[in-house]
Amino acid sequence: MPGAGAIAILLAGVIALLATACGSDANFDDPENPVSQIAWPDFERLHYDMLDQTDTLLGTLILQTVREDDRYRLSLTFDLDTEDGSVSDIVTVWVDADTLRPIRYERAAESAQAALSAEADYLIDSDGVTSVSVRVDDDGEVTEETVNADTFAFDNDSSAWLWRSLAFEQDLELTYRSVNVIQRRSQLVQVAVRGQDTLRGPGDQDFLVWQVVATPGVEISRAWYEVDPPHRLVRWDQQPRRFILTKIETEP
Repeated sequence: MPGAGAIAILLAGVIALLATACGSDANFDDPENPVSQIAWPDFERLHYDMLDQTDTLLGTLILQTVREDDRYRLSLTFDLDTEDGSVSDIVTVWVDADTLRPIRYERAAESAQAALSAEADYLIDSDGVTSVSVRVDDDGEVTEETVNADTFAFDNDSSAWLWRSLAFEQDLELTYRSVNVIQRRSQLVQVAVRGQDTLRGPGDQDFLVWQVVATPGVEISRAWYEVDPPHRLVRWDQQPRRFILTKIETEP
């Protein structure tokens, strides 16, 4: 069983994860490929404030995209301030640059009390069936396991990019599989485009955005992406927290 400190780290980073809730997949459609377009540049760094329900600043998130030949290196960097001190949580996923199919996963999280690390290698066979070799080190307690995820499986921590690649149109709905490396499981995720809104972004600029609703199990996550390319993520709600875009960088 993970130690209390490691559990705290895991909870701090759980906002980066979708597949956290147990739920039935019975009402979901058969999975399919959600990737329709890749509009982002070869380098991009997006900065977000992480707020709670009272608008208190909890920390920051950086989403960084770097093209490496025929791959993208996608990273999420969380920095949080807690009553017990600061928490750093960095997740990196390498994906195929054309399909966003996952290749490699790494995570490192630490606080003054504990540390959590994980790594995983994805294997997709000729039939499109995915298996994942996972190793998790939770404060010195190591677990190794192979997760079988079937077809149309994508890494859970690439969700912000995966939804960004949708064919944005009113009432688009589809289902795909999401692999949660830390929890060593996969599940179906239903994602839908639910209309347009206007949100305030960096520099007090108004962004016309699509609202995307993702439903893994019994949980609901809402994200708002620019209507126009490159379809940047402007806001991301994972109750009781939300992420608000504050800065855009397109040069290393």
